[in-house]
Amino acid sequence: MQDQRRSLAARLARLAGGSRGVVGERHTAWPHCASIDSQAPLSHRFSFRLQNSHYVNWPTAGQTLTTLLHLEAQPCWVRLVYFNDQDTPWTVDGAALAVSAAVGDGHTPINAVGGADPSLWQRVTFNNGGRDVDPLSQVDGESCTLTLAPISPGSERPVFALSDWMPIAPLARRGRGFGSLLLVRSYSDQFLRTSSGGLPDHAIGRLHAGFCADGNLTTSSWTAPQTKAVDAFAVHGVQYISPALGATVVGIGDSIMTSSCTTGQSSGFGIRACAIVSTPQLPVSYFNEGYPGRNSSGFCCCGTWDIQHLKPQAALIQTWSGNEPWTREMADLSFARAMAVADTARRNRCVPILVTPAPVFGTNPEAEAHRRHNRTRARAAAQAGGYLLDLDTLWGTGATPNTYRREYDWGDQMHPNDAACAAAARVLAPMLQQILGRL
Repeated sequence: MQDQRRSLAARLARLAGGSRGVVGERHTAWPHCASIDSQAPLSHRFSFRLQNSHYVNWPTAGQTLTTLLHLEAQPCWVRLVYFNDQDTPWTVDGAALAVSAAVGDGHTPINAVGGADPSLWQRVTFNNGGRDVDPLSQVDGESCTLTLAPISPGSERPVFALSDWMPIAPLARRGRGFGSLLLVRSYSDQFLRTSSGGLPDHAIGRLHAGFCADGNLTTSSWTAPQTKAVDAFAVHGVQYISPALGATVVGIGDSIMTSSCTTGQSSGFGIRACAIVSTPQLPVSYFNEGYPGRNSSGFCCCGTWDIQHLKPQAALIQTWSGNEPWTREMADLSFARAMAVADTARRNRCVPILVTPAPVFGTNPEAEAHRRHNRTRARAAAQAGGYLLDLDTLWGTGATPNTYRREYDWGDQMHPNDAACAAAARVLAPMLQQILGRL
């Protein structure tokens, strides 16, 4: 088995364009050979979020959203993650979840013998006030609504709140499908606050579906006379406990990290790399904390919350953002914020992977100088014994100033396309294998 893992690593390195330490004539994103990072301890707890983009009010009040999520492993406990980014309170008036043995129509659970079975739905409770509580320590009760407090004045981090942990009876996938299919519903008498998004690239091999319907479908009889397919997400994220041992990777950054210009706006290098390395024997889940337009203050603050509460095994941390003033002071401050997140990660037994600035300022020499300064600091930090995903080298032409290679440019010399994210994923995947002790 160990030889098989080494063989996989070698194949992944070749796909990235060269052997250890080289991509053609380029420096790769491999870790320093004397890395001070210990291997991350595997966990039974996983977190998953596919989309994290442009929070909006759902256009119709009093509707239920349903989302089919593809989990990497079978859950025995599930809890939902909600958020409020507004300056007024917001209430979730109902939520429900169900595992499904097959996709079916995408909004009705399928039982073990292949029949549509609405009885698999169960109402989600909120008896612990949205707090982070372990399953066996939580308060039981019948509360099925949750009111989220308004965002703090001046804060760039939404208010996050968690449902109670809900026990889940095992239900295996029918056919050859891997992982587990989870249906989630959310309802509000007000306008549901959602993330926009789209279907992930089919090449990633992860299923997703979304629907809306009038009325509250988080209670019996669970059915609606008419549903409409949508790309919105019924819940901000999920966390689950599984009999399997595996890992969660969180991606922290702006539109470069979330890769908002890829297929479906849900197909960045983080989820692609996790899909490459995830297996039934070692499931690896991805939690998207990249957000278009957010600066380092915002995404570092959100990423710190993720690390402290979701306990991921690895964290991709963007060291610079073009959404801030293009100055030397800001290049240093954004790097310092990234290192604060890296420090939080290590103190929580999570391995940080620094992500360099992408080659985005070829037509602005002054801004390019500050971007390169941040890049140099990130490379130096990795040489001291850490992990680095060097997007500047991987995606750039190598010119001065650096620019996107034509095959990796989305079309604006600012954002990566699907090919760029696939290339970065092939470099990142062996890193994750090493961090998880599987090389």
